[in-house]
Amino acid sequence: MRLCLLSLFLAMIMSLNINPVYADMPFYEDDEEFHHCTKISDWDTCVREETLRDLNDVKRLYQNILGNPQILKWHKVPAENTEILRDMYESWTAFRNRLCSLSNKAGMYLERLVTEKYACAAYYTKHHKDHLERILELMTGKVPQKRDDFKFLALTSHDEEYAECAANPEKRNCVDEELQRSATYIKDLYKTFSMDEFVGKWNNGPDLSQGNYRDMYDSWIAYRNRICALSVWAYQNAYGPDAITLNQCLQYFNREKIETMENLLYSAHSSLDIGDEEDESVDGPEQIDYSLLPKDDGGEAEGKTIEPLQRRIDASINREADVMDVAKPAEKPAESEEAEQNKPQKPSKNIPSWAQ
Repeated sequence: MRLCLLSLFLAMIMSLNINPVYADMPFYEDDEEFHHCTKISDWDTCVREETLRDLNDVKRLYQNILGNPQILKWHKVPAENTEILRDMYESWTAFRNRLCSLSNKAGMYLERLVTEKYACAAYYTKHHKDHLERILELMTGKVPQKRDDFKFLALTSHDEEYAECAANPEKRNCVDEELQRSATYIKDLYKTFSMDEFVGKWNNGPDLSQGNYRDMYDSWIAYRNRICALSVWAYQNAYGPDAITLNQCLQYFNREKIETMENLLYSAHSSLDIGDEEDESVDGPEQIDYSLLPKDDGGEAEGKTIEPLQRRIDASINREADVMDVAKPAEKPAESEEAEQNKPQKPSKNIPSWAQ
């Protein structure tokens, strides 16, 4: 029985590492180069090389989106589109790097059983590539005539309060209310992580006002708001103004975020805890030697490998006020010199360096 439970648990954790979001998200298959690589090299090397190929595809997609004439219907000034997409790329990169660092910390107990060191970066690079491909399909008209047949940013599950709201014929803003609830819950999850004994020190800062959790939250909000602004515009441009609302897109990403954070917290507090005196040797082909695993330092060592954000990206959508007043941790007053240094540089009229 114990062996069966362990096998089931490991299978679940491995699935989280590969696809750490809702079950309705697509499964990303490996490319042919990856399969060829595994015949002559180790798994981690092959995953890393595949991730670099996908990252090149991501940059190519940014080029194609910026080079598509339809983009001028979004903002008529090319430099504005370039700046927004540059911020989207940089905030996505910052968020992904921090999330995957935390993921490595949360899964450290399983390090000798799940050896896919680069699985997190590989998944989120493919995931971002998938979103950009969908946006470009909308811009080029390569989509089904019926919008319901284009499964992109589709909300297929809601919380219990939403069901109660939808049952009331007088209610019209059920997604808006759900967005507010999910935004509050996400902030609560960040507080839980920052105060958690196992992953609290990963923050490498005093509290949520400064450190890795603050940087991860800020960069995720900036990325989410920008990709939703672009996605909703592309959706409405293809299918009309009633195709999707901005808050539906924001809730889609909020729901995804909640599932990811909950999975990480579950992984960090798995049944494979180090130092369990009552634990006996695990039956199976390979026993787990807990003495060889890293000692629990609260994630401090892992957290110190993350460089603090040098530039704060404004999280507003299309340079307007934040949608739904999704609160961020309180900003510390910036010194005038620091604020000047953090100002975004004027983008070039050509393809920016980050997308080359």
